[in-house]
Amino acid sequence: MTFSTSSSSKTRLVWALLALLALSDCALWKGRPGEAPEAEPPAPETAAESDGKLIAVLPVDNLTGTSVPLEWVDAALRAQLDRSGFRLVDDRSLARVMKRYRVRNTGSLDSQAFRALKEETGAAGVLITSLESFFDDRSPRLSLLSRLVVPGDRPDIAWMDGIGLAGDAYPGLLELGRIWEIDGLMELAARCLVESLAISFFETSVPAAPQSRREFTQCDSRGDVVYSSTGAKGKRAFRPRNTFGSPLTDANRRYGVAVIPFLNLSQRKNAGKIVELHFVNQLHRNPSLAVAEPGLVREELLAHRVVMEAGPSLENAKVLTNDESLGADLVLSGVVFDYQDGAGDPKVDFSVTMIDKRSHKIVWSSRSQSTGMDGVFFFDLGKVHTAHQLLSEMARGTSEALSR
Repeated sequence: MTFSTSSSSKTRLVWALLALLALSDCALWKGRPGEAPEAEPPAPETAAESDGKLIAVLPVDNLTGTSVPLEWVDAALRAQLDRSGFRLVDDRSLARVMKRYRVRNTGSLDSQAFRALKEETGAAGVLITSLESFFDDRSPRLSLLSRLVVPGDRPDIAWMDGIGLAGDAYPGLLELGRIWEIDGLMELAARCLVESLAISFFETSVPAAPQSRREFTQCDSRGDVVYSSTGAKGKRAFRPRNTFGSPLTDANRRYGVAVIPFLNLSQRKNAGKIVELHFVNQLHRNPSLAVAEPGLVREELLAHRVVMEAGPSLENAKVLTNDESLGADLVLSGVVFDYQDGAGDPKVDFSVTMIDKRSHKIVWSSRSQSTGMDGVFFFDLGKVHTAHQLLSEMARGTSEALSR
């Protein structure tokens, strides 16, 4: 009898303790039944103000013209950014802004979307990346173009770089240096681009203005970050073959430039957009030029109900040079005749046309034609293995000729 009473008392004591624990849980958590409590995230503005390094990474834009694993490319780039110390806007907040402002083209944004990303997520910059080429075969090749845009009253490009890699570019002795898998190229590309970005982005809490820099970082064909002076000259073999007009001679003036997608007459899909981005990249490195963000160029043309026809157009030039619009001093575009980045040696052929704000006349035109074997004398020394690298050199040559 005594044993039974003792056992009953202990049982009641256990039930009482469990009831107290349940009441304490209810007091501490006011969530809905059946759901785990979620920690309140810190306000984006507070997080951003701490160091100004929070960036929004847009999904990778596909310019390859084929179906590719964009999610895999995007994940590799984000992982490298995370390892390098960048704080990224979470996927939920980014998706919410993109849905609200109907962002479909992740290769460019309008000013409203840039402003929303800054105000609603606290992002100090927006990273836009375009996949130019992707070949996953026995000789893999990969090319990317990326830029960081700082939101503001008028979003500006703070940093831009690109990289083109080929697995068989530097095989070395017994092909020990050859890269056989696309994974190896992606790792090299992501590491080089993020390192180039970090050098520029972590110098100050706010990315330095382009005109204040004397050196630029850029990724080479081996996947290494190198420094290039604004006064350095590119290879002579990739300069324009024919030119007409006068270069920009006023050294004390900084010209505003708007670049329109090139008219694509080649068989390569998106070649006009690719050439446009390469020129934005190279002109951005020229301290005498201020290049407009491509998204703003598209926004202004659409706002004025101008049909977005690629290539040089006087109507487009009038809109973009208007002081109530972008107020650009020069509008640059052209025509792509050939762009080969598949098997074999790369080949690029394009023309450039530049229209002046004041006269609304063509003040510069040029034609550039090159292959990966130009400038090679023996043993393939100096050979260019990717269309990305070839086009980059050609666009640089044209930019230098403009401001000679």
